Amino acid sequence: MGSSDMASQPQSDSVKVAVNVRPLITPELVLGCTDCVTVTPGEPQVQIGPHIFTYDHVYGSTGSSSSLIFEQCVYPLIDSLFCGYNTTVLAYGQTGSGKTYTMGTNYSGESNCGGIIPQVMETIFKKADAMKGDTEFLIRVSFIEIFKEEVFDLLDDPGSVAKAAAPARVPIQIRETANGSITLAGVTEAEVKSKEEMALHLARGSLSRATGSTNMNSQSSRSHAIFTISIEQKRTSSSASEKSTSNEYDILSSKFHLVDLAGSERAKRTGADGLRLKEGIHINRGLLALGNVISALGDEKKRKEGAFVPYRDSKLTRLLQDSLGGNSKTVMIACISPADSNAEETINTLKYANRARNIQNKAVINRDPVTAEMQKLRSQLEQLQSELLFSRSGSAALEELQLLQQKVSLLELKNSELYCELKEREMSCEQLAQRAVAAQAEMKQFAKSDTSVLKQHYETKLHEMEQEKKTFQKEIEDLRHALAKISSSTDECSHKMKENYLQKMNMLETQVSQLKKKQDAHQQLLRQKQKSDDAAMRLQGEIQRIKSQKVQLQQKIKQESEQFRSWKAAREKEVLQLKKEGRRNEYEMHKLLALNQKQKMVLQRKTEEATMATKRLKDLLEAKKSTRDAHGTGASGIQVLLQKPDNISVNTIGFCTLMLYYV
Repeated sequence: MGSSDMASQPQSDSVKVAVNVRPLITPELVLGCTDCVTVTPGEPQVQIGPHIFTYDHVYGSTGSSSSLIFEQCVYPLIDSLFCGYNTTVLAYGQTGSGKTYTMGTNYSGESNCGGIIPQVMETIFKKADAMKGDTEFLIRVSFIEIFKEEVFDLLDDPGSVAKAAAPARVPIQIRETANGSITLAGVTEAEVKSKEEMALHLARGSLSRATGSTNMNSQSSRSHAIFTISIEQKRTSSSASEKSTSNEYDILSSKFHLVDLAGSERAKRTGADGLRLKEGIHINRGLLALGNVISALGDEKKRKEGAFVPYRDSKLTRLLQDSLGGNSKTVMIACISPADSNAEETINTLKYANRARNIQNKAVINRDPVTAEMQKLRSQLEQLQSELLFSRSGSAALEELQLLQQKVSLLELKNSELYCELKEREMSCEQLAQRAVAAQAEMKQFAKSDTSVLKQHYETKLHEMEQEKKTFQKEIEDLRHALAKISSSTDECSHKMKENYLQKMNMLETQVSQLKKKQDAHQQLLRQKQKSDDAAMRLQGEIQRIKSQKVQLQQKIKQESEQFRSWKAAREKEVLQLKKEGRRNEYEMHKLLALNQKQKMVLQRKTEEATMATKRLKDLLEAKKSTRDAHGTGASGIQVLLQKPDNISVNTIGFCTLMLYYV
């Protein structure tokens, strides 16, 4: 079996479990709580009361420092991630036990902010930069939360910074692909090229996450959050680690799920009621389903019997189907409080984590199926070449093999070009789909108001303003006529009336000016509304055009897929033909060898018969030696012939023997 075949085999690996004991916090010290958790020095062992548990790692209290969690538990997962394996870090514990702090989900971009996720981001980009010489990377991130048993995209609305001000969100649906993997329909996967870009998406998604205050935690997470880093890497064989000099490549796709679960809680402890109580019920329901899955996977007897695993009981367990008992290398971090007031919840968490240690995952390298098939065909071709060289000889066989190699190289090059074009088409299709979604959202925004009613309202306002403007202008004209009549008078009374009329006229002119401004503003609004209507029409046309382009792209992708399947079928047929020809040649060779062996046996038998006949003749001659002189010259002639049997045939020897006997 080749090295590529060995790498594609599932690796059975148990879920690694670490316990992180946070220190007593101020509210617990104020209430007089004491430390009830004991960590065995130098051993990954935790004791609480009569209960003793052993894990892979224990941090905090008298155990190892919590700062070593990343180095000992998470860094090996990053190495596996770059080898093509899916990986998961899962933080579990009661509310207020420090899960979000340990994971670093609330990362704000500060350099001194701790947590696993910021260190993961920094390490990933360092490794990617070091491998850029012979590997191309495409890194994407997604951020979702499970709130009240619904899945929401935390990167969907870039403008929302507070839950209260955000519009109603639309949940996304879970889909299962043909090969059994779980996907989220329409989830945002943002491409990132630096740690800063990734951190920006993490911070923006964290602000959109559902949080609330309870008696146990002032900033309690009210949802399960999953931050996923997807890496697609294209490795060429020109790297120093590869011995091949052909233009071959290997495409690996892997995902790193960083899961920050909402804390388990009791209504009496949290003091939750109303909305908070309902949220707590949903949280506990999801964690109960997760516990049932862990129990089913952790029971070795049930696992051997193929017992049913209730993944479908909740959205959380559906999304973690690969992480628990599936295609992933997983580390679970159980966060606990050492306070004696939380002893019961701490024991439950430790039992939960202890069962998780028995889960066996089967992680495989996620290699691109086209590339994997090419490697499989290449190994089959090499095997056939060796068989053909063994069964054939001469320049004709070598020339045929060289022609086949050239043909395979051309086909692989063409397949590589088709794959690159297919990737470009898929990305173009994805961009068009995003533009269509944005255009539909803009259409919904415009469709919220009734265009005809709004237009009628503005036209009525304009008409009223026009009438009011005419009334004011008429009053101004009347005042001007009155002023003209008064201007000829010189008495004091007329002078005062003139001043009053002037003041009134100025006031009316000011009102007319204001009305004119309002009229201009309303006309501008009408023009903007007309532009909005035109824009809506253009958007509808753009949507139709995008849909037609998407259909065309899908048809082309389907056509290219059919062409590749046809090529693959022809290649497999050719490989089968080569195998048959090799077997036929081997059969003919065995047949020739058997015939040659048979001829050798016949020749050996005849040689032995001739040797025995010669020996008998010599014995007969010895017996007749005493009468040789009496037999005369005839006998002497016969004797000479018998002494040289190598020059005569067996029949001649027999005849001479008879003659000698009679003589």
